[in-house]
Amino acid sequence: MSQFISVLGIVLPIFALVYIGYYFRRLKLCTDEWVDVLNKFVYYVSLPAVIIVSFWDIQWRSIEIWTAVGWNAVAYLAFAVLVFLSLQSLKHLSGATKSAMFMVSLVGNTVYLGFPILIHALGTAKASYVIASGTAHLVLGLVLSILAVDFWVVKSKKLSLYRDDLIKNPFTLSVVAGILLSLIGLRGPLLNVIHTPLAMLGGTATPLALFTLGGFLHGKFLRQHITRSLVWTGIKILAFPLFLWLFMLLLPADRNIVQVSVLTGTMPVAVTCFVIAKKFKLDEAFVTNVILLSTAISVITISIFLTVMR
Repeated sequence: MSQFISVLGIVLPIFALVYIGYYFRRLKLCTDEWVDVLNKFVYYVSLPAVIIVSFWDIQWRSIEIWTAVGWNAVAYLAFAVLVFLSLQSLKHLSGATKSAMFMVSLVGNTVYLGFPILIHALGTAKASYVIASGTAHLVLGLVLSILAVDFWVVKSKKLSLYRDDLIKNPFTLSVVAGILLSLIGLRGPLLNVIHTPLAMLGGTATPLALFTLGGFLHGKFLRQHITRSLVWTGIKILAFPLFLWLFMLLLPADRNIVQVSVLTGTMPVAVTCFVIAKKFKLDEAFVTNVILLSTAISVITISIFLTVMR
């Protein structure tokens, strides 16, 4: 019990920033315009900066890092196939609903919440594993969600329609830039002119992202699909990490990789899902509810998994 309370002490301060943003919006101390501007700054400036610096500092030539990415990809794809086949068998659901359910079961808040929580809880020694695991989840989640929308909703079979969106995504560009800088091996005092400002901008990412997340979530909860939303919240923050844990125990994966992969899977549904749902006219009320419920409940579930996995 004491260990759980200790872990809760790590998680709660981070989630406190989310709740501060929520109540600032509720008390009208910040407006929708604030949230919109801050979200754009986080999305296009501070988070890309922290991703570039983090990836730049990782030794991507290390076989351990690519092994972590590989095992995460295998386990992630296995779960995605299971969810896809299950949804495909449900003939009574619309394509938009299936796409929304598929997306919320896979796309976790690995950047806004995952990186700060796990690096803080596990220590900087495991930061490279956290980022490698988060990379696999982030990239696969976005790609598979877009493919699901194309298959069930758009049905154009022209993936080039979405290729540009994915390529131009600031997170995708940041990941590529950071890995290239690491592989090229650029170092030296002159590069501090680039590295230091990026690191300073990246320092604003965590508090602003969490505060903005709270402001975004205010007023979004709807009474529609409550039971369905709770079920898919459980699938994302409980069934998904448990599947990763059991599946990766069958693989010859290192204990550190298993630990970080499972904990990455505990993250709540990403706000990005709302953006995708809005763009492709999916079930926005359902997606928003799952984002809010999974974020609130994950305070406890993340703490439980951290306690068990440490």
